Amino acid sequence: MNIAIFELEPWEEKYLRGKLDSSIVLKTFDHPLKEENMEEIKDVEGLVVFIYSNVTKEIIDRLPNLKFIATMSTGFDHIDLEACKTRNIVISNVAGYGEITVAEHTFALLLALSHRIIESNARVKEGYFSPENLTGFDLAGKTLGVLGVGSIGRHVIEIANGFRMNVIG
Repeated sequence: MNIAIFELEPWEEKYLRGKLDSSIVLKTFDHPLKEENMEEIKDVEGLVVFIYSNVTKEIIDRLPNLKFIATMSTGFDHIDLEACKTRNIVISNVAGYGEITVAEHTFALLLALSHRIIESNARVKEGYFSPENLTGFDLAGKTLGVLGVGSIGRHVIEIANGFRMNVIG
């Protein structure tokens, strides 16, 4: 089986080569899928990409042996699903990828805003240490609207409950 993998870190390639059967031919790239790669991967049966590789109908049409596409992400909006459906190409994703990380990052940003961390940091770098006009606010008691209560949204809600916020999902 021939597989092309894009947006691969060197350590990931080393790991994969150590784990996969020698009958699997890997063509690895550290950058997103590009038109200029098409000649190198024209015979692949499998394609593995990350979010910066746009797998368009045109690209799919140029890969006559393609049987599956795996994205190393939760979302698959960078893959032409209709073109895959027409060709019976199987698509897989990593459903739980980053769900806790993204939820925690949401709160890192909320805390940076509510406690004026960015402005405070800038002042300190300038050598000005006054707290004047840097009063923030607590998240407790505030209402948070969560658009989409899938895996990530549910984790955001759990964290918001820990902050004693009111949540609307």
